[in-house]
Amino acid sequence: MSEKKDKFNEEIERLENEIFRDRIKDALAENPGNYPESLEDLGFTWHDDGYPSEEEEEGAAKPENDHQRILVSYFEGETELSDPVLHALSVERNREEPNYPLIRKYFRAANPRLKILILFGLEKEPADFVLLTDLVFFNEFDRNLSELVEHFTRACRQVDDPEKFSEIAREFHYGKLADGYSALPALRDIFDESTDKRK
Repeated sequence: MSEKKDKFNEEIERLENEIFRDRIKDALAENPGNYPESLEDLGFTWHDDGYPSEEEEEGAAKPENDHQRILVSYFEGETELSDPVLHALSVERNREEPNYPLIRKYFRAANPRLKILILFGLEKEPADFVLLTDLVFFNEFDRNLSELVEHFTRACRQVDDPEKFSEIAREFHYGKLADGYSALPALRDIFDESTDKRK
């Protein structure tokens, strides 16, 4: 009898956890730009650790090296789009300690020149995972689902390496769940049943 009761309690706990996970997922999907507010609506309490907010960090951020100066000059309209600007973005992204606040403020402002730079890079290398994730992040501040679908679909079609394909497909799927777009069924439909990508 005790064993049945334990199993019953375990099943109740599992169902409660599942329901709560679904409520969290739904809350985040309804308000993707404001996770703290969504979680507070479910009863969580948001604590500020005394650190500056992202906006405060971004407001104080200054270029610290030549690559960052090239990027800021481009984002501010003082320099034209070019391969050296794209190279500067790549170098900055691959630094051990990138100046995230400096670059992030241009994402948050939905800087059109930043978007042009990302798309410029994707024209050269459609399956560049870092640029694809940049496009997803930019989309948080400037919604354009059809553009994301176009670029991720092209990347998935182009890449042959199974591991890289899985990485891109997962980023596409999870990056767009909050928008109500289920990428995996859409991708499944464009590949033949016999292909590894379909599987």
